[in-house]
Amino acid sequence: MKKLLALVAVSASVTLAACGGGEVVVQASVERADGTVTALPDLVVRALPYDREALFAELEQAYGTPEPAIPDSTMALRDAIARAQEEWSTAETIWSAARDSAIVLSNKMKSMNRASAQYTLAYRDFNAQEAVVQRTEQASKSAFARFEQLMGQYRDQALTIRQAREQWGNEAFATVDSVIEARMLASGLQEYADTTDANGVAQFTGIKKGNYWVHARYELPYDELYWNVPVEVTGGDPVTVQLNRETAQVRPKL
Repeated sequence: MKKLLALVAVSASVTLAACGGGEVVVQASVERADGTVTALPDLVVRALPYDREALFAELEQAYGTPEPAIPDSTMALRDAIARAQEEWSTAETIWSAARDSAIVLSNKMKSMNRASAQYTLAYRDFNAQEAVVQRTEQASKSAFARFEQLMGQYRDQALTIRQAREQWGNEAFATVDSVIEARMLASGLQEYADTTDANGVAQFTGIKKGNYWVHARYELPYDELYWNVPVEVTGGDPVTVQLNRETAQVRPKL
């Protein structure tokens, strides 16, 4: 079982006005590398009547042995992989554009008079694009080779760490199901679940009044966005909870 890391404070408590049934509307989105914001469809969102972070922290404390840490060297290796992948992608993009330009120029030159000044200029441009093609092709191959080498090292390390953490979690959280059941019985509340639509929206309607935590997780290439947002439902108008990078914990993914 995966251990959940300690909660980084997420101040997203919201209160519904008194009277009426409770309704919570969740809007999930993520900001991409280029700055664009994209809705997250098909994201499983749960409204839990208990704080899962506090619960797992209590079980860890009771177990007495801390979870095996992810070594700094492994995290540094993961960052190096991301850089190599970015270098590879950049070189591929430049190579593709230069190759396309060279092809266009080559086709145009076929209909030109080789003795003309126009042909001379086009030929110079063609040679310049060809130089870029050769240079970036080599850069792409080198970056890819580095990426593959680093990935091999990382996979071996990640597997060892993941196995140790899963073994620890199985022991530390062996009683988690019974603890959750007891918490839910004590609260008199139930768990709700929904999946976001094409616009990244999920809705919980007719929720019994009480304290809940909106929970979801979304995987990125090298990290995971993890949400555990507290909500107090008291009835009245719907309340909107934003699930984005600002309200998430960013956790390393092995």
